Amino acid sequence: MNTNTFNDIKEKITEWIRLDYIYPEDIPTIELYMDQVTTFMDKQLSGNKRHDEDKILTKTMINNYSKNDLLPPSDKKKYSKDHIILLIYIYYMKNFLSINDIERLLKPMTETHFQTSSEITMSDIYADIFSLEQQYGVKVRESINDVYEIAATQFATNDDYLKTFAMISMLSYDIYAKKQLVEKMVDSLLEKPISKAEQKEAAKAESKEAKALARQQEKEAKAKKNGTASQN
Repeated sequence: MNTNTFNDIKEKITEWIRLDYIYPEDIPTIELYMDQVTTFMDKQLSGNKRHDEDKILTKTMINNYSKNDLLPPSDKKKYSKDHIILLIYIYYMKNFLSINDIERLLKPMTETHFQTSSEITMSDIYADIFSLEQQYGVKVRESINDVYEIAATQFATNDDYLKTFAMISMLSYDIYAKKQLVEKMVDSLLEKPISKAEQKEAAKAESKEAKALARQQEKEAKAKKNGTASQN
């Protein structure tokens, strides 16, 4: 049973929202094979996992992103720095945007800046966006602390559950409102809104990815269990 009090949450907020990042200078400049890409992403972003068995990136995911035109094809099974930058964006955006939305959002970038002689490279874009995110992260942490202080004034002094629920509700509203805004901004970049049929296809693609990942995790869990049993 969870014994955390609402006061305990205040002490853990900083720890819980401390995310792993991939610094611009840490992205390999040499081409990598798929196994190397997944290993790199898992190592760099492992602190963002909710559970130890969660996967940051898998071969199945990469193949699906290519099939759905989110990611340009590899060059002789090797992935460039630009590929990795796109995979980083996809990793974050897939948590709140559909595959179709991400494809439409990233398409102008891949057409103009992916492995081209454009004056602005993918690396330039990533470095600038990374800097902005680091600056904005300070405000995000401050706003979360503000939400905590508001929730702390609600309900009875010792009602930890309702105070926690109040904080979760306010943060959820913030996420929902920003998700709606992001979707509208994506639509504003398009010549026409995303149709229901396109949304349905995107949902199917996401469902296939989720099922493939679940099968892979189940297979790995069985292999690990069988390995442990054989050792005994």
